[in-house]
Amino acid sequence: MQTLIKTALFASAAMAASIPIRDVTYPDAFRLSVNVTSPAYDSQPSVQGQELVYTPNAGCSANTTFAPAGQGTLFRVAGNTVGVAHYFDDESSPSAGLVITPGGTATVPSTNIVKVQCSNGTTGVSVTSSGLAYDGGSFMACSGVGYDENLPVVLSFRQAGQRAIISCAVIQLLPVY
Repeated sequence: MQTLIKTALFASAAMAASIPIRDVTYPDAFRLSVNVTSPAYDSQPSVQGQELVYTPNAGCSANTTFAPAGQGTLFRVAGNTVGVAHYFDDESSPSAGLVITPGGTATVPSTNIVKVQCSNGTTGVSVTSSGLAYDGGSFMACSGVGYDENLPVVLSFRQAGQRAIISCAVIQLLPVY
């Protein structure tokens, strides 16, 4: 019995040590965690529970992808946009916003990838308890032809009334404070 208790305590301590410390510079910062709402189209391995990230580059425009829980990018709301305080990991770099480019036909979405760019980002993007929201549409975690071949899964957007692309899982991006 003591071995079981010691094992449970050790496991709890290890899990607590892996939880990231809150960024005190931006106390309202949050990560965006995936909740898959159409499991039939979920990628393998599943993106359930992963978090939204981007990898900065010199062009100041990066595709969004996903990382394990606890390793997501810290986002914040700035007016009516969502973005990051600094595109690069230094205080002197510019802020950047999520850029959502809807497209496609009335029923079929485009393969546009949501980006993080050195700009204010797309206006009208919000974060509620139901997750990241924009213009009545929803988000998809997509892989395959037509997307960034260097990333296994990327974030895309579909407008209200558009179907999900077969290689995409419809997802919610829920805030983790």
